[in-house]
Order: sequence, then C-alpha cells, then structure tokens
Amino acid sequence: MSDDMTSSGWDVLDASHVALRTAVRAVSADGWHLPTPCAGWTVTQVFQHAVGDQIGYAAALTGEPGPDFNPFAPSGDLEGADPEAFLEDALARAAKAWAGVDRDAAEVPVPVPPHTLSPWSGAAACGLDAGVHAWDIALATGRPSPLTPSSRSPGRSSSHSAPTARTPRP
Repeated sequence: MSDDMTSSGWDVLDASHVALRTAVRAVSADGWHLPTPCAGWTVTQVFQHAVGDQIGYAAALTGEPGPDFNPFAPSGDLEGADPEAFLEDALARAAKAWAGVDRDAAEVPVPVPPHTLSPWSGAAACGLDAGVHAWDIALATGRPSPLTPSSRSPGRSSSHSAPTARTPRP
C-alpha cells in the first residue's frame, strides 16, 4: 500500500482507515486462517467483509457498483489476491466518495438501515465499521488494538458499540 492514502476529510473515517491498514499490514502469512471474535469467521473472512463494507459505503454514495462478492458470506479464500492492494482499493473508493459528500446535506445514502444518515453520522458509521474490523483482526492476530482515541470516541454515537476485549462479535 502506498503512504499516499486518499483522505476523506472526515477525521474519524481517516483514523479508522489507518487502523484497518495497520491491522492488515500486521497479519503474517500464516495468520489469515486464525479465528476472530466474530464467531465462525477467520481473519480472511473478516478482512473480506471489511473490504466489502467499505466498497458498499462508497457505492451507496456514488451509485457505482458495490462489491462483486457478498460481504456477509465471505469465501475465506485469498489465493492469488494481494490483501494490501485489495484493501487499498476499497479504502480509496470509500475515502474518495466521502470526500465528495456535502457536509451541509440533510442526509446521505448508506448501505445499512436506515439507509440514510446525516453526513457526519454516515462518515462515523463507515469509520466505525472499519475500526471494529481492525480491532477484530488485531485481536485475532495477537496485536494491540490499532484504534486511537480519535477513532474510538466518535463512533459511540452511531449504530454500533465500540468493542472491548470481552465483547463477543457476531
């Protein structure tokens, strides 16, 4: 991945994208098969889900195609794929989409119920999604949480709760 990351201009989203990049970069070659806090899902499956979610947020905002796979039924197979490139494409798409959002709009489309949120809440929800999955991957691979106070705190106002070491995730 390049250090020339696309910035969304939304601090919580950009911080969460950094956290997800950090978690993915730390996965060793033999770490992709490890179980995660998401019952029955491996690191690869959580990774694929996170990538699909970011593409989904971008698609909701831009009208471009969403992921070409079901993020809620990830294959767990990365054979022939470059995980960092796969992730970077998704994060760049999401960041570019959010960079184009009118911050004064009453609402923007999002891929999850209620399907529209205020721009701030939508960006926070997209960031929370990336941050939660960064945490899932880091915990599964024995790494410390890549989340910073700036990527954790704002997410508490969206539809998910911030995970803790004792919070099992579906």
